[in-house]
Amino acid sequence: MGTRADRKRTSRAASNERARNSYNLGVANDNYKEALDNLKDYEITDYFGDLKFTGVDPDSLERIDPLAFKGVARQGKVASLGSAQGYTSTGYGNNVDSFDAFQTDTQGLARRGNSGLSNVFNNLQVSTAGAEMAAQEADQSLAASQDLAAQAGTGAGGATALAAAAAKSKQGISADIDRQVKANEQLRAQGEQSLQRDMLGQDNLASNFDLGQSQFNVGAQNTVRSQKMAATNQARQFDASARNQQEQFNAGQKNQFELASFNAKNSMEMMNVGQSNAERMAAYGQEAGAMTTNATTMNNILAQNAQGETQFDMGQAQGQQGVDEALYAQKNDILNKETEQLNNMEATDAALAQLEAAKSDRRLKKSIKLIGLSNSGIKIYSFEYKNTKDGEGLFQGVMSDEIPTHAIVKHEDGFDRVNYNKLDVEFKKINNTSN
Repeated sequence: MGTRADRKRTSRAASNERARNSYNLGVANDNYKEALDNLKDYEITDYFGDLKFTGVDPDSLERIDPLAFKGVARQGKVASLGSAQGYTSTGYGNNVDSFDAFQTDTQGLARRGNSGLSNVFNNLQVSTAGAEMAAQEADQSLAASQDLAAQAGTGAGGATALAAAAAKSKQGISADIDRQVKANEQLRAQGEQSLQRDMLGQDNLASNFDLGQSQFNVGAQNTVRSQKMAATNQARQFDASARNQQEQFNAGQKNQFELASFNAKNSMEMMNVGQSNAERMAAYGQEAGAMTTNATTMNNILAQNAQGETQFDMGQAQGQQGVDEALYAQKNDILNKETEQLNNMEATDAALAQLEAAKSDRRLKKSIKLIGLSNSGIKIYSFEYKNTKDGEGLFQGVMSDEIPTHAIVKHEDGFDRVNYNKLDVEFKKINNTSN
């Protein structure tokens, strides 16, 4: 912190330097006000406001009247095309040969032939040997039964029963013979039916063979006749086709010649007419083009003159306004420099005032108001000095009786000073107006 004598010498030097700086601060303040007044009084003139558009009067433009085409376009004469050459087709329809086809005889299809077939069931016989043996066995059984009955003494009743049994046995034998007869008759009828069917099939097989042979012979005869007729008709058709092709070729050649001649005449006529009309159109186009070129040139000159005049006026106005803007910028630069000079002088004065009169003793101050707290919790006040020699205007700072002792400087005049470099509070002047 230095000794008390050092602090006293520093404060005294700051006081002397501040006295010298006060004069410079006044000069800087006067220069600032003068530069500000010069800038306030300066106005940039609007040189474009009185400019008027310079255009081309439509009535002054060069005009051209439509150029009438002189003469009448030449018309071509179209050649006529004669009638096309035709031809008569040679036909052969009246000379076509035909033939009558042979017919197949089918009369032998239903005839009967000696097939050698017979009914194998026609001579079937009824077998009676078994029936006779059964009858004999029945009689023998009856006789034996009667002997046994007589020996046993059964009497007449037993004999009657045996006789009834024998009669019934013979009835069964007769029924079996009847069944054999009926079965033989049925087989005989079936055999006869099968025989008739086989014999008819044999007859038809022979007839079909004959029919096939007859059809083959008739087909061969018809094929020969058909080939002869086709050869004759083909020869006649070829002859008619050859004649027609010759007639068609001759007619086509003549028509092609007539068409070529027709096209050649028309092409020559159209070329002559086109050439003549092209010469007339070329002369007309040259004359109309010359008139258009002259009028366009005159109109372009008028437009360029109007554009040049407008550009000159605009350039002159831009130049004048540029001068004004340059002067304004120059005056503004002077003001900025004077402002910077004044701010530097005020900063110097504030720094000197802090070194000279950083008096923070509550007894030297008035109008004390609490306005905030620093980050470390120190109270920040706004105040005025009772003696204007200590400082004029409203200041921001602390009260020496409320801060840590390491930042307090005891002065020989009995009033405390504060080293603000050891605090997180800035000592500064708030404004230049005293309450």
